[in-house]
Amino acid sequence: MSDIKVYGFPISPNVRAARLAFHEKGIAIDFREIGLDHLPSAEYGAINPFRKMPALVHGGVTLYETPALLTYADGIGTGASLEPADTAERAKMWQFVGVAQHYLYPIGAMQLYFHNVLAGVFGMVPDASIAHASVAPTAMHLDVLESAVEGGYLAGGQLSHADLYCGAMVDYIARTRDGRALINDRPRVNAWLTALRSRASFNATFPAMLNATDQS
Repeated sequence: MSDIKVYGFPISPNVRAARLAFHEKGIAIDFREIGLDHLPSAEYGAINPFRKMPALVHGGVTLYETPALLTYADGIGTGASLEPADTAERAKMWQFVGVAQHYLYPIGAMQLYFHNVLAGVFGMVPDASIAHASVAPTAMHLDVLESAVEGGYLAGGQLSHADLYCGAMVDYIARTRDGRALINDRPRVNAWLTALRSRASFNATFPAMLNATDQS
């Protein structure tokens, strides 16, 4: 068993982004699946005082926040770097990591996807008005990605943290009817997502409990 422990709920796209990076870098991890009920525990608070996911413990190293785990995976793994060598392209990569965190996640994942799919999975009542209101901003976010994708990637002409993090979000967006329609109208995003979904890492990290929940 790996001595790299990664904690998180598998449905979380933030957690999935970290797992994607470890998979792409050929690093086996001991994935410790936890639910939201574990976050307030003293045990988890000792790992992440902000009580969010994901978090990592590897020997004497303790990390939290998804970008920190992405960087750590890239540094200790093998194969091609997930960070472009060119300074401007590397900065662009981090820019789109921010896009994933601050725009795609709260709107596309937690409004459009949650109120179309996840609420039902958890036995909650979805709010159709929130889902409807999220379509227009999600369209704008996807327009930004459409203009950014070049040569099949978001930064540096290579697979990077930007693709993995944004991809984890857009993969969920595409599993809603409205999201699928938006993506179908954006050929570069559509081709980019199709290529990401064909990677072993995306298949290995897709939560089994979400099988057969697609609206698209």
